[in-house]
Amino acid sequence: MTPEQLNYLRGLLRANEDNLFRSFVLWPHFGDLVKDFERDVLVAWQEYLQFTKRAPQTLNNAATAYQKLVLPEFQPAPVVSRPAAHPLPMPRSSSKKITQGIQNGAPTPVRVPGVDAEPISPLPRTSAALPPLAAPVNATGTTHAVAAQPPVRPTPVVAPVAPVPAASSPAPNVPAQAPASAPAIQPAPKPASTTAQRPVLRFSVKNARQGEPFECDIAIEPSAVKPRMIGITFPDGMELVADTTNWRITGIPKLSGEFNLSVEYRYPEDSPLVIRSATLAFIVNPDPQTLWKDLPSDRSAPFWKEDTAHSVAVNADARILAARRRGRSHAHKGTCCDDDYFIEIDPTHGWFLAVVADGAGSAKFSRRGSQVATQVVASFMRNAFSTPDGQTLLEAATDYANGQQPGVPPDEKSVEGQTVRNALYVTMGHAAHAAVRALRDEVAARPDIISNIKELSTTLLIGLARKVGSRWFCAAYWVGDGAVAVYRKNQEVVLLGDPDSGEFSGQTRFLTVDEVQQDSLLRRLRFTVVDDMTGFVLMTDGVSDPKFPSEMQLGKLSEWDALWQEIDTEVHLQDAAQADARLLEWLNFWATGEYDDRTIAIIY
Repeated sequence: MTPEQLNYLRGLLRANEDNLFRSFVLWPHFGDLVKDFERDVLVAWQEYLQFTKRAPQTLNNAATAYQKLVLPEFQPAPVVSRPAAHPLPMPRSSSKKITQGIQNGAPTPVRVPGVDAEPISPLPRTSAALPPLAAPVNATGTTHAVAAQPPVRPTPVVAPVAPVPAASSPAPNVPAQAPASAPAIQPAPKPASTTAQRPVLRFSVKNARQGEPFECDIAIEPSAVKPRMIGITFPDGMELVADTTNWRITGIPKLSGEFNLSVEYRYPEDSPLVIRSATLAFIVNPDPQTLWKDLPSDRSAPFWKEDTAHSVAVNADARILAARRRGRSHAHKGTCCDDDYFIEIDPTHGWFLAVVADGAGSAKFSRRGSQVATQVVASFMRNAFSTPDGQTLLEAATDYANGQQPGVPPDEKSVEGQTVRNALYVTMGHAAHAAVRALRDEVAARPDIISNIKELSTTLLIGLARKVGSRWFCAAYWVGDGAVAVYRKNQEVVLLGDPDSGEFSGQTRFLTVDEVQQDSLLRRLRFTVVDDMTGFVLMTDGVSDPKFPSEMQLGKLSEWDALWQEIDTEVHLQDAAQADARLLEWLNFWATGEYDDRTIAIIY
């Protein structure tokens, strides 16, 4: 029906409640009733036109022929008087009729579609009882409950009867007969109802993730049906929108959980006022970051340390940045960070020192082991710079750097290279050995807390650098996982050691007596000379694992270029003010499955 016809119908029914009238319009049989009614009226009109051509004299009393139209499905039909001489044939009654009330006030013209005739004025309105509304059925076959309405008692209606001349009165108990000359006109065949032919529609959409851009078409089954979307109701705060033309959902979902979205649509042949509804199951997986707790560590725990730390050291040649952040796995349980670090620039001899240690997660007091190792190495090296051994190291590094040809890889097996290795053995190597002795002494000093040295297990990475002329001399001792590398942007990356990976994932070697024996020390001590240096980087596996998922990637220049670009963009390395604090924030990057403590030190 057109909007004008619906408004007229609403006036006839006295439907003052929007929801109630909408429910009536959505009643599954409503469309069939309207089509049946319009067809029957058209048939009646055609029969009337045929009759008037053959019996024009009956037009004098035509105005009294019909007193009102009554639909038998909703109320009993009152007795209607007709002239007996020329009774008018009535159309066949359909089994389904739409309610016709009686309108008060001025009549509203209604034209019957497809018939060229004057408007037919509706009769005065009166009260009419409506049958109970069936609950609307949605596309999935479920029903929407309709609020119960109190029963309305119909007001008795007495149909007015126009006076009829005595000569025209029919004989008692004699049924009126149609004129013999009038041919019987059969009503047009009723079209089959389309309601039963419409399939049940099913809507589906893929899962979304909270906080991530989402764009997905809504799948409709069966796919051959092409309904028109009116809209989708999202929960408040979801921040998604529906593309009603293309059946698509876009946006960044801000909420997580399982939702039943209300989808409103209509078929192409539906009236513009028809609104059908269905349920769309929509799952938004939560942002993993929101599931992690950040509980403070217990300050009363043995060997407690701050959850985060950051430092910076600067001189005329370069600077050192370092930061340490407790991993999400520790923060979620409120336990302490196991990593530690130390950085320093020797003001007298110009050495840059960075030490990084990662306490074993399986060791009860590894946080103390990493702390002892870094502090002892730093103290030993600080003293060594002022000793003859430190002076020998400086001279050997200078000779080695000056003896290298520009653009030619340094030769560690040269005479100068052997001299450097020996000097590193008695300084950096002895510092690692001193760390092992200190761990042993820690166990002896605290037998009531620490039962054996394995409870202090830790890795150890020592980085030593000094500018010699226009070049940089860099050396390292590396035991355990993580990474130590000299990086030259867009040119090369030189690893100063190899990560110690165990037989299984997550396994590594730790600082033990075996790793500070002569053969092991000489094998683990590495050094190089570069013409220029973008950065000398030391990191624990909390950083290296998510940034370099494999050992092959650890040695690729392109991977280091990408890492440096990321750090420089986030930290603004050339802006020394608060750069260490920004480095600490960068360590909070998200990587699925990587929740270990993170520590990094950069000489640049």
